[in-house]
Amino acid sequence: MLTNQSQYMDFCGDRQHPDQAFVNHIEKAGKYAGRQAQHDGCPMSDTGSMTRRPAAADISVDMERIRRFFLWLFVFSGWLVIIEPAPYELLFVITLALYLSGGLVATVFTTPLIVFALLYNLGGFLSTMEVSAQASRAFTFIIVSTYMAVTAIFYAMAVTKDPMRVIAVIRNAWTLAAVIAAINGMIGYFDIAGMGAAWAPIHRAQGTFKDPNVLSTFLVAPAIFLIQGFMLGNHKRPFLSGLALLIILGGIFLAFSRGAWAVTAGSIVIMAGMTFLVTPSAALRARIILFTIAGVLATAALVAFLLSFASIRGMFAERFALLQPYDAGETGRFANQMHSLPLLLIRPNGLGPFGFAGIYGEDPHNVYINAFASYGWLGGISYILLIISSLLAGLRACLTRTPWRDHAIAFHAPLVMLILQGLQIDTDHWRHFYILTGVTWGLFAASEMYRLRGGRWP
Repeated sequence: MLTNQSQYMDFCGDRQHPDQAFVNHIEKAGKYAGRQAQHDGCPMSDTGSMTRRPAAADISVDMERIRRFFLWLFVFSGWLVIIEPAPYELLFVITLALYLSGGLVATVFTTPLIVFALLYNLGGFLSTMEVSAQASRAFTFIIVSTYMAVTAIFYAMAVTKDPMRVIAVIRNAWTLAAVIAAINGMIGYFDIAGMGAAWAPIHRAQGTFKDPNVLSTFLVAPAIFLIQGFMLGNHKRPFLSGLALLIILGGIFLAFSRGAWAVTAGSIVIMAGMTFLVTPSAALRARIILFTIAGVLATAALVAFLLSFASIRGMFAERFALLQPYDAGETGRFANQMHSLPLLLIRPNGLGPFGFAGIYGEDPHNVYINAFASYGWLGGISYILLIISSLLAGLRACLTRTPWRDHAIAFHAPLVMLILQGLQIDTDHWRHFYILTGVTWGLFAASEMYRLRGGRWP
């Protein structure tokens, strides 16, 4: 009987899902049969023993291990993005080359992702004609956007091919990367070893990221992975998982990003609520309720402890305000956004990359306005269609009963909140946004294939 429990490898280890155990048993039996066939066709040596030839299945297994190893390195390297090109970019080239030889699957179910992402960036390339004075910089901006879109498509195709194993690798690598990133951010915030100037230049935890807002939102998904593990009782080493979660939550808090705080809280609510909705287990529903109460109390205790430090308390009071000085006023971000709308309505090709800042003195701080400003009408409409279809695909994956439904919920929850956060910040070049988007589409495609096959995989 299909259960609601997903296999995954958390920060501390992995636990085998019953359905996956059955699949692995069948795979092992197939590999054994293949090896026997190889032996049957081998010539006898002089001593009467059979000389075993390399089996194609063994080579395939080795290649799959190599792919997963580089995928792990690729995702893990996301903690170090303060330099350009970052290791993440370099490792993507290697990982993509390895997966092109048989680790990707393209299906009709990921077509909307591919079409809308390509049209979005096509609009960007056309929009570069609006900023001829800085054409090189604008062209580089769109190249980066296109690269980000390609990573999302890669994640989608890799997850579609082998959802359980690929997701396990991504979750494990991302969680460990988040722990390191959060530690670096806290080292900077507390000015340990004189790293404050480099890793907390505006007195907010930033670490090896260029912006505290990017660091903090990078940490949200791994926090959800760990919280989900506690909620479902899946952690093999709960002490280490709890320590990892504490570090990650500390990093999110000390980045003092109002958006990240909201994304974290909202993601937890969506994850717990969606799990409560789809599970048939009354015991799990009761566990979710008790876990929610305990989580609220634990969070309150953690915040109270952090606020006992005078410097943290002062920054918290400043950042907790609903509006900052740069938000309000005639030249604040919200006023600039409103002023730009009539102009964007008469500029089919947009303002070009960086064109908004050239007119209003700063970036739009709204990914949807930026989509029309930097990518034109074609890019703006395509981006909105991409967002709507991604939300629907993620919801469909969460509601479809599959062995990886818990994974779908864990990735969909922070994606929803990042999409909402796009109303107050530009997220179009955030690597983790494209991880969440690509994985969500991959799980959707795998879920639809699973459903069409009558609950069989592969």
